[in-house]
Amino acid sequence: MGSEYDILEAVGAILTGVGLVILLTAGEAGLILGPVLLVMGLVVWKMGEMRREFNEKLESLREEIESLKTPGGTADG
Repeated sequence: MGSEYDILEAVGAILTGVGLVILLTAGEAGLILGPVLLVMGLVVWKMGEMRREFNEKLESLREEIESLKTPGGTADG
């Protein structure tokens, strides 16, 4: 796991927190808006996590391709 977080993870965490606060503090309106924001926040958070993991794997593959190249700059396949 990397130490940097994707911006979507941060936005998702904030949306989740706001949805939880609304769910716990608001009255009847909070019973509708709270869970909606909570679910949206969790989905955005997971999207950011998956995008970060994908970028880490992509970078790892790029490094592996570079290590497989011959000194002449071509890859034998």
